[in-house]
Amino acid sequence: MTVILTGGRSSRMGQDKGSLSLDGETLLERTIRRWTGVFDGVAVSLGETGRALPVGVAGIRDLHPGSGPMAGLEAALAALDTDAVFLTAVDMPFSDPAMARRLAGQAGEADVCLIRRSGGRLEPLFALYRKSCLPVVARSIAGGRMAFTRGLFPYVAVREVGEEELAGFDVERSLFNANDPAEWDQARSMMEDLPELRRTEER
Repeated sequence: MTVILTGGRSSRMGQDKGSLSLDGETLLERTIRRWTGVFDGVAVSLGETGRALPVGVAGIRDLHPGSGPMAGLEAALAALDTDAVFLTAVDMPFSDPAMARRLAGQAGEADVCLIRRSGGRLEPLFALYRKSCLPVVARSIAGGRMAFTRGLFPYVAVREVGEEELAGFDVERSLFNANDPAEWDQARSMMEDLPELRRTEER
C-alpha cells in the first residue's frame, strides 16, 4: 500500500503543498494518479486536516497530531490492513514508482527498506515499512522521539539500499523535495525542461 504524506504544516512554503498546481493538476492529484496501481492501493496521511479525496483513496488522520511524519507512519500502520506500506510525500513531485518497486523488492525480511545516499544520509520518507514497526513507532512517539533515525531505525531490522545499487534511476530527481517557494519554482522548471518526462507522465 502506498501512503502519501500530506500532513505537514507547510510553514516554509506559506500555503498547502498539496494544493499547488503543476502541469494542470494539484500536487496531491498528481501524486495519487502516479502512484495508483503501483502497490495494492493508495492512502493519504492527512495529519490533522481534512481533504477531498478520490473514490477508493483512504484518508488517515494522525493518532498523535503535531508529531510529524512518524505520526503519519503510525496512523497508517495502525489503520491499514496490510503487511507493509510504502511512504512517499506530496512535496516530492518526481518520486519514481518504478524505483519504489525496485526498493521494495530488495527488502527481504527487513522491517524497513530505504535508500542510503552517496553521502551516507538515509531517506526515511521514500521507504518501505512493515507492520512490525508499529509497536516501536508508538513507543517512540510516546517518549517524544520523533526522528526516524533515533526513534525507529536502531530498534528494527533495516535494509539500506545504496544509491549505487539503483543504477538506471535518477535518484536525485526522484527524491527532490519542494519545501519552499524557491524549490517549488525549481520543480516547475524541471518539468518544463524535461518534455520527455511530461510525455511519460501523460501515459
